[in-house]
Amino acid sequence: MLSNVLEDKMMTQSAHFMTVDKDTVRIRQVVNSVFNSCTYVLSRGGNTWLVDCGDIDGILPMIDGNLRGVLLTHSHFDHIYGLNHLLTLFPGIDIVTNESGREGLLSDKLNFSKYHEDPFVLDTPENIKVVRDGDLIPMFDGVNAKAVFTPGHSPSCVTWIVDDAIFTGDSYIPGVKTVTVFPHSDKVQAAQSEALIKKLAESRRIYPGHAPQL
Repeated sequence: MLSNVLEDKMMTQSAHFMTVDKDTVRIRQVVNSVFNSCTYVLSRGGNTWLVDCGDIDGILPMIDGNLRGVLLTHSHFDHIYGLNHLLTLFPGIDIVTNESGREGLLSDKLNFSKYHEDPFVLDTPENIKVVRDGDLIPMFDGVNAKAVFTPGHSPSCVTWIVDDAIFTGDSYIPGVKTVTVFPHSDKVQAAQSEALIKKLAESRRIYPGHAPQL
């Protein structure tokens, strides 16, 4: 289970710890420069996974040993813009998303980067791993990430459950109304997804897509 222990904060970095079978998964946060989106770095036993990918300079010092992949909460550009740089350094990793997320990674119009200063399209589509609702992604020994589709903000939204942690992206940010003004947003789905996430989060710690430091 998660403790409330915090490491000394260094700029936008802080940490929580999740204990699984007497072993520790460290969860650290980077608050990125674009819209204060969050990247989470999960590490155990020389292996690391990311949830979303923003500022590479903030992420790289926290990668412990082997980077295995990135779990995407959705494919809006403020959650994906570091991926091409990351893939030049770690070309074999999986970028895990749903089919709508795959489409967003390959379209600067769908991920909205076209309307900002730095259009983004993923350079290596072969790195994309498409999941279905309910799929399990092996992360560490005895630890899986469960994909829960939570559309509304975007059809690409996936909430990830990792033991007693839940990574909600922009589908649910406590205290903030879910944004549903984008093309392909859906207010009804957003409300349904928020209700589902709240139920799933009753015994879990929430790690949202935009937040102050942990």
